[in-house]
Amino acid sequence: MSHKLSWNKLLSSSRVPNPNRDAAKEVSRSYVKADRRTAFEADYDRIIFSLPFRRLARKTQVHPMASNDHIHNRLIHSLEVASVGRSLADRVAELAFKESDLPKNANIDLSWILQSACLVHDLGNPPFGHAGEEVVRAWVKEHLDEYFSQEAFEDEDQRARCISDCLNFEGNAQGFRIAARYDNPSAGYLRLTYATLSSAIKYPWLSTDARTRKKLKHNVYTTEADIFQEIADELELYNAQGNFCRHPLSFLTEAADDICYRILDLEDAVEMGICKRHEVHQLFLAISHNPENDWMSLPQLRGQAIQSLINEFWNVYAADFGNIMNGEREEDLKASLDENYRSLLSEVNQFYEDIFGHRKKIATELGAYHILGRVLKSLFKTIQSIVASENYEQIHFLSKRCIELTWGKEHVEQNLTNNYSWWVQQVMDYVSGMTDDYAMKVSGEIGGFSLDMK
Repeated sequence: MSHKLSWNKLLSSSRVPNPNRDAAKEVSRSYVKADRRTAFEADYDRIIFSLPFRRLARKTQVHPMASNDHIHNRLIHSLEVASVGRSLADRVAELAFKESDLPKNANIDLSWILQSACLVHDLGNPPFGHAGEEVVRAWVKEHLDEYFSQEAFEDEDQRARCISDCLNFEGNAQGFRIAARYDNPSAGYLRLTYATLSSAIKYPWLSTDARTRKKLKHNVYTTEADIFQEIADELELYNAQGNFCRHPLSFLTEAADDICYRILDLEDAVEMGICKRHEVHQLFLAISHNPENDWMSLPQLRGQAIQSLINEFWNVYAADFGNIMNGEREEDLKASLDENYRSLLSEVNQFYEDIFGHRKKIATELGAYHILGRVLKSLFKTIQSIVASENYEQIHFLSKRCIELTWGKEHVEQNLTNNYSWWVQQVMDYVSGMTDDYAMKVSGEIGGFSLDMK
């Protein structure tokens, strides 16, 4: 039995319901009446003005704590990915009009959706880049007995789900949590549309899925399983076998990210003196397939290389559009690039050995373990004290001081009766939301290293 995804479903503007708001009052607000934006334009604006997006400016892309102002942080990277995503959106609209049921004038919606999905693709990443993810996972694994004991949880199933989410801490899943939920004030209550949320999901399965262990990737914690299910049901994101499948735009979100980081990380490495300019120049020249442009500067060739990759990734997407619309494709587009481009991307990966082996990067990542480890230990001790206390005054003195440095007294008092599993996720939310600088600051304060001894 064949199954085909429908754009009439895929372009859903629904959001996760917020039971804490009176819908009638919300609709009656004057600014809502005057708002001429579509729901997808509103998504873009919500992201741009949100605190998590702003904090990306102080989070590592690849090169940690760079003093050079030309080096990418995650905010600049996300904006560049959105730019490439917009270019791809223009193409998919033309293709979808011809070969599927894309509604008239939906090309503008596709552009806003894809740009927004690109903007949020790194929203959940912790400080210190991907090293931060590894630090959190490693720390949790080493402290399972101390902070994940059976007696801390209501039942074994709750404990197993919590452990799975934390052992498989993932920037993608954390980003989905931030972008979807209505009950996280520090995230600005993003509650993005279902179309935008699903367009950012590269790995449509939970932390408990077998594929998580195989690929070390997933997009959904068990705490957001119900939200994920609701989105899949409304958009009918299922293939013929009844399995969850990817939104057609998610492949282009992923492609835009692949294109940008592979090219621009190398340009940064040249700027920092890690990679040789002439070697990267020749690689960009080969990717652009314009040998006569040898006279161009590295930034000029970078633009040509990006455009060349956009064309190649698009060719793969267009050629497999039928399988994508049937929900049968799961792997990324770069897996189907022609042999020449796969070879060129392998050369890019060889440069990453120099980038990830750079002395300063290694030293920073070693420091990240101690920085984040100190914060995690303090927060986990604090939540143990919170759940053991009947009121705020009963919380241990040191834990109260930690609360004042982090969540604040009011947040804890409002949520004092929540269970341990809920508080564990609050720890993960807090740590993942930290910038590199703020993580160092809080870690120093917790450790007493910020004391002025004058």
